[in-house]
Amino acid sequence: MMNDKAQMMVLESVIFAITILISLIFLYQLSPTSTQSTAYTNDLKIKGDTAIQNLYNDEAPEASNLPQEFPKNKLTYYLITDDYDSLIRSNLKNMLPPNTMFNIQISNGTKKVFWCNSNADNSTPLALSEPVVISHYMISIHPQFFNISKFGIRGLGLIENSNYNDGCDIAIAFDAYDGGDINKIKEEYRTVTYDIILEMCYI
Repeated sequence: MMNDKAQMMVLESVIFAITILISLIFLYQLSPTSTQSTAYTNDLKIKGDTAIQNLYNDEAPEASNLPQEFPKNKLTYYLITDDYDSLIRSNLKNMLPPNTMFNIQISNGTKKVFWCNSNADNSTPLALSEPVVISHYMISIHPQFFNISKFGIRGLGLIENSNYNDGCDIAIAFDAYDGGDINKIKEEYRTVTYDIILEMCYI
């Protein structure tokens, strides 16, 4: 009797162990291999790099009306004018896979700030799921282009974007305005080079 009980317990333990082993093998087969995962993220990285580069190489929509010295590429133009909607919906959404979500951060070398996300929202970064893929692109923006009275809608009337009324978000984030005056740049603000950081993941 005791022998039978012991044998049953051993048999149950063996069956349980086999069940666990089969479950683990099944889960392993369902999950992508590290090679597949790497290829998956590498593909998104290439698409992200290409998208930012294309935005820099494409001409801004207002290019023919802009002052001669004003940046004429889409990437810089949208950043200076705070035109999140055009940058995201009309451009990046068409360049990246449809199942992608992302945040755009801007760094001036000493500080990194959130600019907007794939919902064209500039208030809160999206919580991205792993693996997160990051693309970078360096651009130059002279501080003078943050001056609203010289280049904004109050000056030449060239940039018809209401988001720009209260000053450029990048200039505000990096404290480039003198005393908060959007028509005056601090003399000591010399930053010209910015790192555009595109953080992406698949949904």
